[in-house]
Amino acid sequence: MTSTLPIFGQTDVGRSRHDNQDTYISQPLWSAQDALLVVIDGVGGYAGGAEAAALAKDSIVQYMATPTGDTLTMLREAVIHANNQIVRQRRQDPSLGRMCCVLTAAVADAATNKLLFVHVGDTRLYRFRHQQLDKLTHDHSLVGLREDANQLTEREAMRHPRRNEILRNVGSEAHRVDDPDFLESDETDFLPGDLLLLCSDGLTDMLTRAEITDILTQTTGADEQIAELIRQANDRGGQDNITVVLAQHPLPGPVSDKVTPERVRTRDRPTMLPANVPGPTREPAPKRTWKPWLLVLGMLVVVGLIQLERMNDPPQPASPVQTPPADTGSAAPSGLSPVRSDSSGTNNATTQPDSIRQKR
Repeated sequence: MTSTLPIFGQTDVGRSRHDNQDTYISQPLWSAQDALLVVIDGVGGYAGGAEAAALAKDSIVQYMATPTGDTLTMLREAVIHANNQIVRQRRQDPSLGRMCCVLTAAVADAATNKLLFVHVGDTRLYRFRHQQLDKLTHDHSLVGLREDANQLTEREAMRHPRRNEILRNVGSEAHRVDDPDFLESDETDFLPGDLLLLCSDGLTDMLTRAEITDILTQTTGADEQIAELIRQANDRGGQDNITVVLAQHPLPGPVSDKVTPERVRTRDRPTMLPANVPGPTREPAPKRTWKPWLLVLGMLVVVGLIQLERMNDPPQPASPVQTPPADTGSAAPSGLSPVRSDSSGTNNATTQPDSIRQKR
């Protein structure tokens, strides 16, 4: 089955170890839109660390092969099944009497936008979203507890001499799925664009969260990101096996990516119908025709206005010439026509206001 979730995994022996006791799972689960992601770290210092990790891997894959109910319950049961398989093998082979491992297992489901995970030990699960790397699991170690309680800084935890001492492991004793204080499990959201990082402490003992974030931000392509994470961990010393698993929730297509329902307001754009659905019909605009009678009416109005003006202001007749009597030497003054002045002006200017196994 080909997954539509880009999933990648790689493990490296590191610079200080001769054998690799890490292993991982990164494969589609029951559909093309979900994936089983697991990082397993065999506990070093005991014979059989690699065997415990391999047994846990096979047990989880077999148990999760067929969906039988609630996914998170199945994942918890799969880890319990792996634990008890290791315990059984320890009892059968005394040379492996102390073998065990730590692990983080997750199911990423792009169809439901959910992430379900189960965790024991000091492997880790991170979610990278909006350039921020969030640690979703807790280290089951003394140093990890102190770091989570802000009693130690990240750098102090990474350099602490007891950072590899774990409080929980898979395989040292039999468990039931409802045993308290064994499994850490949870469910959270897994949204388009999210990147999941599962890793062993061989990575996080060498690189800080900020350094991991920088690689995930600047390096393109999950396979390139894994290679760069492992390379830099080795450059810092590579003191343990290094295992990294990445899974990316794909972003929507180009159209959906640019305009998501949360960003669209109805008033921002007109309603658009699909190409195969006809839009509402509209009557054609009436054709404009020439109407001669309007011209005649206008001319009559103009003539009437002229006549009205003349009636209101008739011209003054010229004064008749008067012949003065011979016996008088005076002349009558001539008549004066009144002068009419008619001017007006307006100014309507207006203004509007501008509107921490890895054992940290």
